[in-house]
Parts: sequence; C-alpha cells; structure tokens
Amino acid sequence: MSRLMTIPRKSRKSLLVWLFVVLILPAPSRAATKVIIDTDPGVDDALAVVLAFRSPDLEILGLTTIFGNVETELATQNALRLVEMSGKTIPVAQGAVKPLYMKKLDPPDFVHGKDGFGNVDLPPPTGRPIAQPAAAFIVETVMAHPGEVTLVVLGPMTNIALALALEPELPQYVKAVVAMGGVLEVMGNVSPVASANILGDPHAADIVLGTDWNVTLVPGDTTRQVKITDDFLARIRDHGGSTGRFLHDISLFYRDFYRSVGATDGFYAHDPTAMAFVIDPSLFRTEERAVRVVTEGMAIGEVIAATERHYSEPGPWFGIPKASITSEVDSQGVLDLLEKTLTETIGKVAR
Repeated sequence: MSRLMTIPRKSRKSLLVWLFVVLILPAPSRAATKVIIDTDPGVDDALAVVLAFRSPDLEILGLTTIFGNVETELATQNALRLVEMSGKTIPVAQGAVKPLYMKKLDPPDFVHGKDGFGNVDLPPPTGRPIAQPAAAFIVETVMAHPGEVTLVVLGPMTNIALALALEPELPQYVKAVVAMGGVLEVMGNVSPVASANILGDPHAADIVLGTDWNVTLVPGDTTRQVKITDDFLARIRDHGGSTGRFLHDISLFYRDFYRSVGATDGFYAHDPTAMAFVIDPSLFRTEERAVRVVTEGMAIGEVIAATERHYSEPGPWFGIPKASITSEVDSQGVLDLLEKTLTETIGKVAR
C-alpha cells in the first residue's frame, strides 16, 4: 500500500489540493516596480533608460529631464527620442535649467557629443514634453501612488531637491531613491574629489542625500567596476534589433573618449549600473552611511560618507539621516542582466 493511502481521507484531500497549487498552478508574478527616471541623456543614460524600458521588472511612469551631459532642452528632446524608439506612451517632463545656487557647468560635449548621442544626427522627435514641470510631475505622481514609486536619478539632483521643496512630506510617500554619482575612494572625473553628477549641483545633492528617506547612492567606485567592451557592443548591435544598433552607434563616440584618456579595455557603465541596482539589488552589497556633500571651497562636490563610528557618537555627524551606498558589485552579473535584457527583449520588439 502506498504511503499516501495510509493518510486519512480528509487530510489526503487537503494534501492533494496543496500539491496542485504548488506544482501545477503558475507562481504569481512579482509586481513591477514603479519608477520615475530623472535623466540627462547622454550615452550611458540612453543605455540605462532603454534597459529600464525593456525590463519586465519596471513600470516607467515618466521621464524627467535635467541639465548635465547636455542642456536641459536637449535632454528633453533626447528623452522624447528614446520614448518614441521604445514605442511606448510615457510622459516626459522638462526640469530645471540651472543648479539651485551655483553657476552651471558647461556640458561635456567631448564625452557625449554635441547632440548627447555621439553626434549621430537624429531627426527631431515628433512628440512634446508635458506642460507640467519636472518637480511638480514628480510630486503629483508620487502622491498618486503612495509608497510605490522609486526615483531613479541619473544626473544632477536639482529636480528632486525642488520636489522636496514643493512638497516637504514627499519622503513619506516615496518608496526609494536610487542616485548615481559621487566618488569615495577613486578619483573624481571633474575634480580630484567630485563626480559630474554631484558637482553639477552640490547643494541639491546635499539636500537629497541628507533627507530622511530610503536613498541609495551608486558611486563611481561601484560603476567603474562595470565596463562595456567592443565585443559587448557588437553583440548588442547584432542581436538587439534597431534599438540595439542605435545603442551601439551612439556608444562609439563615448568609447573613443575613454580610449583617449587611457581606458582601452572598455568604458564605464555608470548609469546602467545604477539602473541594474533598481532591477536586481541582489547583485550589490551596500553599507549604511551618514552622507553630506561639500558645497563650497576647493573640495566642492565631494561626498563625505561617515561610518557608524562617527554617526553613532555625539558630534557633528550624530543624528544625520542614514543613506545606503553600494560597496560591492557583481560586475559580470550586471553585464549579463544588461545584455540579456537588451538582446532578448529588444530583439523581439524592435526589428
């Protein structure tokens, strides 16, 4: 006699129902994370935004634009171009055109090209941004989805700081903030201690990173461990459909800049790495730090991240809200996620 038949009939029926549910019915799918992407496209922004568009784990509620790699108006045009390439209907809200207090830095057209997309000379987008400014769009969208929206910040943090000023209770309603920028132990790319995204508006960065909410900073120490090679780009071109070919083509100018400064084994995947954290944080390790940003002097833009030794004892760091900072990354895991999403998904959609 089988062991199943020795079980009382009532219990046996319950066991069979349980087995049917576990083994036959499909597992419930995980709800996609709602995100607003604040971006200054930019070559690596384009890679990150397309990754987000194609990820089944993300629901894009909108793009907001900011100065940085290009001027804000051009960032808006490029964001519209990316939306139109995706075939999706996603609102684009234009953001701030200058930092909160300091003079705006010149766009690094020697890195991303004058058009932000490697000088590939795309036609103008057919769409237009919504009338609502970026900060107001962020506030309205977050408040409409309390506790559900993650803000992904790929450029200077001005729009987020303005949203906080517009709605001081915003931190209670945001699910998370993930921002790319800053350096801790590696050299900055615009000064010995500062990265472009932070120096672009250090006052805004100090506000955002010093606010008491669920914020994670993905610094250059992490993103510089993830490099995109020519072979990687060729696979995206060959297996990623028309959008893959676009990403390949705009990346060549960016790659050549990195070669000119001695990086011959690939270029850093700054923004795609931050987006990968949003999609799969298990590829990273984080540390809790108390974070402030220097807002004046020769070290302006430096991110200072105090450890527990400093923030747990009475002193200037005591009581400062904590932020998470990525400290380790599975570089190959991030590249695998990027390639799989850009080839398997784009290849099916954009031929």
